[in-house]
Amino acid sequence: MHHSITRSLIAVTILASLGGPTPASAQPLTRASEPPPRGSFLALQNAVEVALQNHPAVQEGNANLKASEARTEQTRSLYYPQVYANADTTAGAGRTNPRFLVGGALLQQNQSIFAAGVIANQRIYDFGVTSNLVESSQLAERAQGQDVNARRALVVLNVQRTYLNSLKRRRLVQIAEETVRERGLIAGQIEALYRQQLKSKLDWNLVRVELVNAESFLVRSRNDLKSSFADLNRAMGVAGQEDYVLEDLAIDVKPTRPLDSLISESLSHPELQRLKEQTASAEAKLRATKQQYLPTISAVASGGTFEPFDARQNQQTGGWWTAGALVSMPLFTGFLIENQIHEARAQKNASDAATTNVEQALTQQVTNSYLDTITFVQQIKLAEEQVRTALEALQLSKQRYKLGLGTVVEVTQSEVAVTAAQTRLAEAQYDYKIAEVTLAYAAGGQGQLEADSTLR
Repeated sequence: MHHSITRSLIAVTILASLGGPTPASAQPLTRASEPPPRGSFLALQNAVEVALQNHPAVQEGNANLKASEARTEQTRSLYYPQVYANADTTAGAGRTNPRFLVGGALLQQNQSIFAAGVIANQRIYDFGVTSNLVESSQLAERAQGQDVNARRALVVLNVQRTYLNSLKRRRLVQIAEETVRERGLIAGQIEALYRQQLKSKLDWNLVRVELVNAESFLVRSRNDLKSSFADLNRAMGVAGQEDYVLEDLAIDVKPTRPLDSLISESLSHPELQRLKEQTASAEAKLRATKQQYLPTISAVASGGTFEPFDARQNQQTGGWWTAGALVSMPLFTGFLIENQIHEARAQKNASDAATTNVEQALTQQVTNSYLDTITFVQQIKLAEEQVRTALEALQLSKQRYKLGLGTVVEVTQSEVAVTAAQTRLAEAQYDYKIAEVTLAYAAGGQGQLEADSTLR
């Protein structure tokens, strides 16, 4: 009943970790870029810290935030004077139109010119273009900050889910090992009785078949556990398929708050906040784009040196400066501004639609996760009763078999029922915890996964 977590449902702001304090036995990881050594203790808190430091999604979000901050500073530069230096030199030759002739020919003039100067432009007033562009950049930066929060929350959730799944797989391995030991003992007893001709070969073969089935289940369970560790490493953003010693987490059932309250809390989802900031950014950009039709008033100043050099006269001349005001207004830009307006309006409409989509998706995810928790609570209660009943039936079948009143088939069937009931209980317990943290993720709450050393 677990519903997939899509990127559009990225995250609530659950803090850097959701796992509670680190147990004293958990040593800090000195090299977070690498997984802990094989077979070492890995607390949930440690796993979260490794993920937040190393997961590519988090690193990508942080890099995008820095880029957004730089874009904001770029936009702010419009408030400051723009100062440019330029220099050029030219050389040429030609004839002048003289007022007199020298030797019956025109005067020949050769000249080189060097010019250098500085131009400063200070925007004074642009009817809000700059201020709206700065506001748009700031809102986009805030949206990117929410994106970082969303990425971190999703990474934390995935670590929690994979960690819980590894605990579930570990418990199933334990159940499989217990089953193999139990059936191995029975098989040994039946074999001894068969050697003494007190039991039939059929009984012996039947228990041997069930023993092989249990061993096969154990092999699959161990492989599933190894696969879950690979998933955990992937969730932490590290390479490898290392297995760890995991901390036990409390599998207690907690009362669930009303669904309406949970849905209301989902409005704090950082992905939703990101889209709202993005929409506001698009609106500010649209305003700035429309205002480009209006005049821009700037103060302009320039100065420099102008040095013509006459090769014959060896003569140089002085410098220059200017200052004044400039008013500019676009008359025709090849429909540039018009299409920029179309683009900005489309971006705003896209953000509006994305916001609505995420709101609906969050409502659905909260509802699904809420129903999952209720379902798994019911399954836990039923599985607990099944385990008690199956264990009682197993004891009765063994007693009946010893007294010669029952068959070995009854015993093997009772063993299968016990294994199945224990498996269902373990799956329901851990699936409940996965649904619980998923609900907290979608609803904007903080998931609480507490250590419990009494659990296996």
